[in-house]
Amino acid sequence: MFPQVSKLAGVKAETTMPGELHWEVGFFGKTQFRKALRTDGKDVNLPPELKDKKELQDEKGTIETEEEDAVEHTPPDPLWPSGILSIVVHQIVGLELANVKGSNGKRKGREYEPARLDAGEVKEEQGSKLPSSYCTILVNDELVYKTRTKAVSSQPIFNAGTEKFIRDWRSGVVTITVRDSRNRQHDPIIGVVPLKLSDILQTGSEATRWYPLDGGVGYGRIRISLLFRSVELRLPPTQLGWDVGTFEFTSPEITAIGYGHIKTKIRLRTGGSSASVKRDTCNKLEDQEGFSWDISGENKHDKIRLPVRYRYRSPVFFEFHPPGKRHAEAFASLWLQDFPDQEERDFDIPIWKCDKGLRLSQNYITEENFKNIPDIHIEELGRLKFRGRFSTGTDRDHVKFVTSNDSRETIETWEACFAEGVRGEEVKTEVPPAVQRLHDESLTHGRDVLAQADPKEKEKWLSKDGTDWSTAFGKDPTHLIDGEQEDLNSEGRDDFDEDFDDDDDSSDLDLGIADASTKGASDGTRQSTDSNASETPSNASKKSNGPIQAYKDYKSRSRDLHRQHRGLMQWRPMRNVQFAKNEAKFAVRKITKLGALNGRKPDVETEV
Repeated sequence: MFPQVSKLAGVKAETTMPGELHWEVGFFGKTQFRKALRTDGKDVNLPPELKDKKELQDEKGTIETEEEDAVEHTPPDPLWPSGILSIVVHQIVGLELANVKGSNGKRKGREYEPARLDAGEVKEEQGSKLPSSYCTILVNDELVYKTRTKAVSSQPIFNAGTEKFIRDWRSGVVTITVRDSRNRQHDPIIGVVPLKLSDILQTGSEATRWYPLDGGVGYGRIRISLLFRSVELRLPPTQLGWDVGTFEFTSPEITAIGYGHIKTKIRLRTGGSSASVKRDTCNKLEDQEGFSWDISGENKHDKIRLPVRYRYRSPVFFEFHPPGKRHAEAFASLWLQDFPDQEERDFDIPIWKCDKGLRLSQNYITEENFKNIPDIHIEELGRLKFRGRFSTGTDRDHVKFVTSNDSRETIETWEACFAEGVRGEEVKTEVPPAVQRLHDESLTHGRDVLAQADPKEKEKWLSKDGTDWSTAFGKDPTHLIDGEQEDLNSEGRDDFDEDFDDDDDSSDLDLGIADASTKGASDGTRQSTDSNASETPSNASKKSNGPIQAYKDYKSRSRDLHRQHRGLMQWRPMRNVQFAKNEAKFAVRKITKLGALNGRKPDVETEV
């Protein structure tokens, strides 16, 4: 990286403004494919007797160069987790809408006739009953691309895609959502396709396959291509996470040492959500000076979980409001970019008194650099202690903070994937077993001492759980962050490894929809959305079947029903009312924020 300093210029030509912009720029080339990771390119999920059948293999097209051959037969390298991901949506075949109302009419005298004469494969390519489809692409639960709409077609051809930089392919998830474009109602989901890169790219860095569409109001098959190329960039573990997630407090209380007033209220906010800790949860500490706030989730005290949309540019900001004062008296901030995903840890941050609270919340001001910040007075009043972690990916808590149609569609996509059992509760960083085996063999190859070592000693060197062995085969990659130059094109870079896998011993959380199976969804298997399926007959018989219980059951699964145009949403007038309500709510929010000092945000990339 090369540091740069730029003078600020005015809007008019040849005018200057006071101040300087300090920034860095760097170029990172594509990595070379390691021969030690080369595979035969055959699907590892097939049984041995079917692996050699050509019709069961992925389409590879015509391979003309050695580089193309290496792409098809070499999976992404665990040594280089960051890179460029190319996603192309080719076409959809057999696209149709489901008949949510089922068969109509009396069956008397027609018992042996099919209930639906229109059932079967769609043979017409155009017609008034066919959907006007378009595709959206989500990378790590962020909406990044929209295709054009293909009007009333059962076999739309898109051939559109995008390229995005991803921090870590081992945890990357791409979700393709096909929607039906409609007027005066929200575009329903026809089907979703979630693709975890570590599951798709097991034998090569490119895959072109057909996937079924499910989880919406229609059916079909979609053809998608994925291509990942690593770049010579080594990010620290704290920079390998997602922008979208949830910060959750895992400790039963928040403790303030050396500061506090009885009945003090805490307001929390971050990039995407806000919360508050009520005054009646504040209690004085007995053994030392300070106060604590109960956030255990018991005694009617809510457990705090903060959905985050912009993790790498926002903190968890605390505001302390003592009784009798309208404004915050003290502040504390925890920047989410300073710790890795899924790692639960204890936090001990300073409580500050500041004359410019807004500036404190918008700038990266920490305990290490606050004394060097000009034109701001910061005084430390005490310490704030709690335990928490950042959970990767979207969950049900994000539903409450939908602010636009884009965020609403993102939540709907996650709900469809979770209800179908194709997305778990948490996103884990993992390397495919076949790739991990080849990677471990490449590290011991040519090193007789390590190859013949005791298994426990070998595990120490090849550990994934945080053992520091980064200097064993080269320089520490953290020196690259400090600006030290290194020849990354040398032959020794293949022996240069540091695994940034997160600890797998993370606590289980209920992040899913209320009507989905918690344990089954984490295994990635399809589960029934009936929350009562696991109950014993004796327990089921004790439950009331009255109208109140029926209403509660409907409310618990209403989002799933409405997403598939069932329940109340099977009638168009109800969908029109829901559309008008949401559009009015979003419009009011835009009007109320016209005078805000927020910067402009880029629109979602679309086809030209």
